Amino acid sequence: MLTSAFSGFAMFAYISSSSFVLQEIKGLSAFTFSVFFAATAGSQMLLSLLNARLVRHASIRRLIGLGLTISAVGISTVAVSVLLLDVALVPLCAGFLLVMSAQAFIFGNSSALALGEAPHVAGVASALLGVAQAAANGTSAPLASSGGGQSAVPMVAVMLVGIVGAWCAYLLVGRIGDERRLLAD
Repeated sequence: MLTSAFSGFAMFAYISSSSFVLQEIKGLSAFTFSVFFAATAGSQMLLSLLNARLVRHASIRRLIGLGLTISAVGISTVAVSVLLLDVALVPLCAGFLLVMSAQAFIFGNSSALALGEAPHVAGVASALLGVAQAAANGTSAPLASSGGGQSAVPMVAVMLVGIVGAWCAYLLVGRIGDERRLLAD
């Protein structure tokens, strides 16, 4: 649940701030921005189809790890673009594309793992997952867009917090659950 929520925190930083960064700071037209935004959503859809095929052959945890790795590369690219290259357009867009497409491996798989932990109260677990994601998304948007069209740094900071948080949840909380199950067996 936390992996999904933190990853959503990072993704909503992109969703809420990319129009400011790409249109106001980089000067993209509304049409060009719309096409790029649709391309990032399309990349997530395409990788979701790939995930559906891979889930038959790879562990869900490994696929989440793949998504988190892609996200880490994406936010690193965004951070370098914003912090070192004066908001260079090509690496910025490449990073955004990676962060968005990576969600295809994170959201569904982490939700499946989370809900699998509580099958006896699946409805409550699903509601809790939804609340955690909504809280993360709702918190991310105003923080990330606080730079408006003046600075992309708040967006980068929020995305970094989200991806680091997702990795911590994946590595720490997920492992604790694995160890608990091993001890029970």
